[in-house]
Amino acid sequence: MDDPKVRKKNLIMFPLGTVGRDMIYNLVTSYLLTFVLFTHNLSAAQLSAITAIMVAARIFDALNDPIMGNIIERTRTRWGKFKPWLVIGIVTTSIVIYLAFNVRLQGWSFVYFFGVIYFLYSITYTMHDISYWGMVPALSSDANTRNQYTSRATLFAGIGGMLAASFIPMFTAGDNAIGGNAVTAYGRIALLFAILGPAFLAFTIFGVKEQRNYNNEPAPPISFKKIFGTISGNDAYEYGGGVSNRGTMTFTGGTISDNRAQSGGGVYNAFNGGGSIDVGAILNMSGGTIATNNARENGG
Repeated sequence: MDDPKVRKKNLIMFPLGTVGRDMIYNLVTSYLLTFVLFTHNLSAAQLSAITAIMVAARIFDALNDPIMGNIIERTRTRWGKFKPWLVIGIVTTSIVIYLAFNVRLQGWSFVYFFGVIYFLYSITYTMHDISYWGMVPALSSDANTRNQYTSRATLFAGIGGMLAASFIPMFTAGDNAIGGNAVTAYGRIALLFAILGPAFLAFTIFGVKEQRNYNNEPAPPISFKKIFGTISGNDAYEYGGGVSNRGTMTFTGGTISDNRAQSGGGVYNAFNGGGSIDVGAILNMSGGTIATNNARENGG
């Protein structure tokens, strides 16, 4: 049974941790390309190279995410398997985003720099993102409580994104631009977010108490099948097709596809029924795809 005092504290500290992370995420995903276009004089070929780098990084994530998940799963420390990667990930991400918006280069020199920094961002952000959401099952053994953690964290993530989306345009353009120009404004905002990211995540790192029963178990062997493959082409006759889970399923990155079942659904994560989620179960999914799942009954 979960300790009510620990649960109450965790329900505050865990969601607070993602506010700064999502401010960083919003800065990079929504405004990095705007920053590049408005502050750099790039040719058509250089802009095409920038676009190709961003597309390649998204493809790279399909490999990066399961590799990082496997590394975290094998981690055994006195601080658990999640918190070390939260610290490493958020600190390195903060350094990367500061450099991304403050290094002054032009032309092909910037393109080469952008390629390195964008892939580094993908790697470092994945470290703390998978660690953060992967921590949910270790916070409680009760499905309803886990659902509370997930819903509150999602709410606070939205708050972080909303704050960034409101703050960035207000102070990077026009008369309100910090320093009087976009270059200085984005650089200062990147510095601010590089500080706020670790500051907010410190609530989770130092304030959340997790269950660490996994430390008493040997680290699972490296699974190249899990790392390099997708969950695909699986057949089952009941209980959900290729992926079956009666409790909490955390899926980050990758693809679940072409799963077939006679009863339940393509992705079955419940006690009965089908589809992607059912009453009494939790599906935590980030950055992946559920597609072409077929079922004969109850779901799809």
